[in-house]
Amino acid sequence: MRPLDVRIDAALGTYDEDCRWDLIRGILDECPDDVLEASTKLLVGQPDRGRTLGADILGRLAGIESDMRAAIIEALLTALTVEKAAAPTASIVAALGHIDDPRTLSFVFPFSLHPIAEVRLAVAFAVATLSRQPLEPEARMALIRLSQDCDPEVRDWATFGLGTLSSADGPDVRAALLARTEDASHEARAEALFGLAVRRDPRAVPHLIRALQSPLVGGLEVDAAAAAGDPRLLPALWALQQSGGADEVRLRRAIERCSGRNRPTLLS
Repeated sequence: MRPLDVRIDAALGTYDEDCRWDLIRGILDECPDDVLEASTKLLVGQPDRGRTLGADILGRLAGIESDMRAAIIEALLTALTVEKAAAPTASIVAALGHIDDPRTLSFVFPFSLHPIAEVRLAVAFAVATLSRQPLEPEARMALIRLSQDCDPEVRDWATFGLGTLSSADGPDVRAALLARTEDASHEARAEALFGLAVRRDPRAVPHLIRALQSPLVGGLEVDAAAAAGDPRLLPALWALQQSGGADEVRLRRAIERCSGRNRPTLLS
């Protein structure tokens, strides 16, 4: 049996995700000759796990073999139009998200309403990473809608795409970000605070103060304070510095900017 077939069988047989991705990396690193043919065959095969694996391999292969991109995109889009199962659909959408071709977004947008969170998460990732600036209306609406999703990972990715990866601004974007400042997910809250801060929205400040005083405070909240550059954040930043609860370099930058030195510019 070929080494490629051995690795594919092993990847299909394991239910340990770390092991599975190690095997996929081995397929891409050590078995380059027939990977496109084998993974495309998996993509149109019968078992759901095989179609999922085929999509996962193809999404990464496109970044390694640029001359195969067109064939890979065609295979993924063809599969997406007929796929019914959630796991392969999510992997196909995520694979497209790894391939830098925003023309594929028109195929991805309809899945933002999929009933399975795994698929919506893949959509949030793909829309966030593939969208060009300024955001097209459909991408803007998709990210705003997904930022309100019932699944915390979906909200996190959509909020990251809307607030950080995107330069989009306006009442609808700011309202979506503001809504996430009270999110049950710490990651979504932090992304929302950063998105509001870089837009210099003063409504972020009270939420930022609470975040800086929280035992869960992380680097992103400190970076948000630096982006906000608001002196009202200084007491919380000084207290955090005294406690040693955050990265000192980040803290110094935030304190300098909130003190009026090296103040950040508005998001363009």
